[in-house]
Amino acid sequence: MKIKYKFLIFFLALPLNLFSDQTDEGVELLYQKISELEKEIAELRSQLEENSVLVERSLELQQQRYLDLDSRILELSSIEKNIVSESSEEGLAISYEQEEKLLYKNALELFEASRYAEALEIFSEVIISYPDGIYTPDAYFWSGELFLTQELYEDAKLSYAKVFEQFPDHARSADSLYKLGEIYRIDSDLIEATNYYEKVASLFPDSGAAQLSKKSIKIITEESNLID
Repeated sequence: MKIKYKFLIFFLALPLNLFSDQTDEGVELLYQKISELEKEIAELRSQLEENSVLVERSLELQQQRYLDLDSRILELSSIEKNIVSESSEEGLAISYEQEEKLLYKNALELFEASRYAEALEIFSEVIISYPDGIYTPDAYFWSGELFLTQELYEDAKLSYAKVFEQFPDHARSADSLYKLGEIYRIDSDLIEATNYYEKVASLFPDSGAAQLSKKSIKIITEESNLID
């Protein structure tokens, strides 16, 4: 009889042990799911912060670009008035340099009016007609901006590269190197992008492009750490 009771107790206890094991497995799976969700939330939060930085940087660039564009148009408008006034008073034909200024101003105005094809045509005319002109570096740079706006990245690279290669001391060289870094970042070539950002920071440490380059390097580094 005692043996029967022992077997009965054993079989009653067995399902309880199984239930306990199943409960432990369920809790472990639950913790695993929670950990996975926490990881996904952390990644989403990081992506959100990154996107916020990129949006802020993009708006900053847009504002900087159009403020610069407006200031240059105003400056050239003033120059144009002086040119017309002087030409009228002295009865002289517009000089070679003055023609370049007027042509360049026309291209900027078309750019601001979003008439990109016409603007690009005139910027190209400035480059071809005045290869060593005062506004040729700017014409290359704004051509790059036009190509970048239309996502013609290879053409944009060529235009930006011309600025630094032919006019390394020009004010637009820093901006052009930074834009080359941005294009490589868009192409997911983060090593080449970082090389350009570092070159900007090294060669033009006091420029606005250098500050933006440092921000970009920081973002790339954080992204790499997140992936690792």
